[in-house]
Amino acid sequence: MYNTSLWTGGEVNTPRPRGPSGQQSLPAPFFDIDVTRQPDMPVVAHVIGPIDLLTAPALRLFVDDNVTDDHGMVLDLSEVDFLAASGLTVLTDTEARAVREHLTWAVVANTRPVLRPLDLLGLRGQLPTFSSVGHAMAAVSGTVTSCR
Repeated sequence: MYNTSLWTGGEVNTPRPRGPSGQQSLPAPFFDIDVTRQPDMPVVAHVIGPIDLLTAPALRLFVDDNVTDDHGMVLDLSEVDFLAASGLTVLTDTEARAVREHLTWAVVANTRPVLRPLDLLGLRGQLPTFSSVGHAMAAVSGTVTSCR
């Protein structure tokens, strides 16, 4: 007989993932981009969740559509819990485009899951990286020359 504490009820018995404490874990990683738009201010995109092979295409679409905003763009990665190579590619491609097309943008990177891959690849010095949304917005708006 099966241990019923590991199975869900209903017509089909399917296992439900559990974390180390025995509590049920989320079925899939949550990813979202919460956008803030204000007149005469940079577009601010708060990215939430992992940036990996599955979510990087959505991030790329968003960035490609918004990095050309007249007032610039701030990409807040404060709530990103995993940054894979595909996400780093989006960031480096965006920087290359910004240099080529004279676009203004900034990345907020202040957590280990984001800073670690940036540091390992030496990208923190190559990307317009800031520790807070306020500093990034000031840099993109042109009111501060450097807050890195």
